[in-house]
Amino acid sequence: MAPAELRTAVTILADPHQTNMMLAALDLGSVDTGFPYVDGWDYDAHGLYADVVMLGGQKVKDWNNEDVCAQFATYLGVREVTVSSPAPSWVRLQVRVFDTLAAPATAPLAVPNGVDLEAIPVGVLESGDTWRLGLLYRHLLIAGGTNAGKGGLVWAIIAGLAPAIKAGLVELWVADPKGGMEFWRGRKLMTRCEYTDEGIVAMMADAETLMLERANRCREAGIEKHVPTVDEPLIVIIVDEAASMTSYAEKETIAKFERHNGKILTQGRAPGFCVITCVQDPSKETLPQRQLVPIRIGLRLDEKTQIGMVHGDSARERGARCDEIPFNTPGVAYVKEDGTPNIVRARAYHVTRDDIAYLVEHYAPDHGVDLAPQGDYTDFDPDDLGDENDGEVAA
Repeated sequence: MAPAELRTAVTILADPHQTNMMLAALDLGSVDTGFPYVDGWDYDAHGLYADVVMLGGQKVKDWNNEDVCAQFATYLGVREVTVSSPAPSWVRLQVRVFDTLAAPATAPLAVPNGVDLEAIPVGVLESGDTWRLGLLYRHLLIAGGTNAGKGGLVWAIIAGLAPAIKAGLVELWVADPKGGMEFWRGRKLMTRCEYTDEGIVAMMADAETLMLERANRCREAGIEKHVPTVDEPLIVIIVDEAASMTSYAEKETIAKFERHNGKILTQGRAPGFCVITCVQDPSKETLPQRQLVPIRIGLRLDEKTQIGMVHGDSARERGARCDEIPFNTPGVAYVKEDGTPNIVRARAYHVTRDDIAYLVEHYAPDHGVDLAPQGDYTDFDPDDLGDENDGEVAA
């Protein structure tokens, strides 16, 4: 027996006559033009789905625009219906009555030593699979309103990178304009952590210099893509609240930051530099270089127009409903990678303060040997070999 939430939908989809009545009511078919062919439907974790072959001449946007999806939901008596296109000429109606991302997922801190820098586990997809992000040869944009979960997602990324940080294959360079309050507790995991405008600009300048030097070495060696090593690790640069450096700093500071940041965004991927940019307002004025970022993550956003700023035109029709993410589900996001048309929904792992303390204790790298004196040696006599008593030299 169908769950109570799905009984109306099942009654309609299980009866071809009622299905055609629904499609006619939504102007997606008629007796004269024919009806789209419903190939089949089945239950899934969200509710159920139906695969449909469109009529000749129909387009996906005839099915997935916001008004049609709302009409489907009303007709089927459910909370939400989304539409995607799994193959040319096909659409999939996703009838949603259960939210698989409603509960937070715990970060797996007992991670293996081997880290795939092109598939770092950071959370859970709504399908139940692991959400993985590639940082090697990529840059990331994370956009979300206040308390949407930007910091939490960054900590999930750091947790996924932890074994590689410990092994020396990854260095974290962090810009934390909020006085260091967001990331300072994890300072020992980081090679650099700057929280003043001057310090952040200096860090970006150093990163640019290091990037250009490495790029020169790669060119001379005939290397097209750098593979991280302990001597030359992947440099992950995290810029939190980027608007502090692109809109609200002094003009000279903004110009310097954008120059260094732009160089790294345009030239940094092949030599092993990744920039993760976090922002509340993804507008062009706040983030003028956003077009240089291939992986874009939209957490909860305050306005519908901001969705297009993150994921591009028609993103909402393709499923990105960032403005509808509930306030009580921080870390839920819509993710799009350049080169792929689909936008997927995911939720970042929940990383607690205790988790951060664990990461610091177990994965903080050794940034070098402490050469400071370990005691008071002011009375040390280099000529005293300790043999003045008997004149014998120790064997």
